[in-house]
Amino acid sequence: MGKMGSQWWKGSIVLLVLAAVTVTLSLSSGDSKVAQAAAPVFKDISGHWAKESIEAAVKAGILNGYPDQTYKPQNPITRAELLKVIALTTKVEAAAAPAGKPWYTGYQMALTDAKIYAAGDFTGDLSKEVTRVEMAKLAIRGANAEYRGTKLTADELMFRAVNAGLLSRTGAKAETIDPDGTTTRAQAAVIVTRLLKLAGGGKLTVDQGASTAAEVKWHRHNMITMFGQDDLVKFPYRVNIDKTYDVIIDQLLVLDPSDKDGYYAEYLDDAKLYLDNEKSAPGKGYVFAYKLIGKNLIVDPTIKVGVSSSFYMFNSGASGGVTLKREYYYSDRSMKERPGLFINQSVLTFDKKDNSGHNFYFSHVSKDFIKSQIKEYGGVPIHLERYGSQLNNKTQFYLTEVKDKWAAK
Repeated sequence: MGKMGSQWWKGSIVLLVLAAVTVTLSLSSGDSKVAQAAAPVFKDISGHWAKESIEAAVKAGILNGYPDQTYKPQNPITRAELLKVIALTTKVEAAAAPAGKPWYTGYQMALTDAKIYAAGDFTGDLSKEVTRVEMAKLAIRGANAEYRGTKLTADELMFRAVNAGLLSRTGAKAETIDPDGTTTRAQAAVIVTRLLKLAGGGKLTVDQGASTAAEVKWHRHNMITMFGQDDLVKFPYRVNIDKTYDVIIDQLLVLDPSDKDGYYAEYLDDAKLYLDNEKSAPGKGYVFAYKLIGKNLIVDPTIKVGVSSSFYMFNSGASGGVTLKREYYYSDRSMKERPGLFINQSVLTFDKKDNSGHNFYFSHVSKDFIKSQIKEYGGVPIHLERYGSQLNNKTQFYLTEVKDKWAAK
């Protein structure tokens, strides 16, 4: 469904079951099917970005409104209420709560048996507002049995939910996935409609920029989002360049300069791109951005290293460099970490032990070449060469299990 407005995941939900409202939530120990309701009419959702989702979720009998004919789309949802919403949406039958237990206990037990809810999913009081990552855990397991009963981190489950199209960004920038943010009634309606669409055999639109943001938070690269490939080394990844110097590859970002809504799109806006020494249009290639940290192994004041020149990405097809806008080049003699994409124009000095220097190395690679590599090898070989010589088993190294024909030559 795309972005659905710039603030679509801020707030939470209260689930009310009121006889005065047109919606009925039908749930008993013998029948958990939701009743179909008449098309709802709420006076506070006209023009709202989630209007269609709200009406669909209410008509399905999963959410409802208030006696004053309002839906209150910005009101919050609690963890306990989300249990009921997910149970109804995924058609998991729940018994009534045992005597003396909280009202939501039946739903919690049923979802636990279905392996959609797991101990530790919610930390703390279930009457508190549910976070986006907590909702992601239940939503992705409800949508895909592959993730039930598996011990996955919260970061991975968040990524899987975004990569499946269940969640998207919270603001204009792709980086704003807001895992710790809370959820509104409007946002809950969107999750309901997306889960129902998947259950009915439909497909969801994936916010590629948000998927990259979630994948980078999970394991510091976005190769699954871009190419469906998850055979990389674990980042941060340390590489010995020579006896004096190591470089740590902290992240690998694959960016599409033609995607104006993509991850870090603002940093590539008006960047100069080259393929085979010729200026290139943004749609011709991908930018491979390697986030690096240099580390000196010896003390020698005469040695100075350009961190971004530690290695280069070997490609037998069309490739070239990237020149960012001037504002992202820093000449303040600092090699520190900075936001987004950057080039520190200083060098790493070896005047004292354990100096470190941060920088990016960029390679612009033809999309056609990437496609040919995937066709030939079944994935993208990330083939890197230490500076000094090439195509030598002492200088080359790979970040992927996939190798090209030049391996170990």
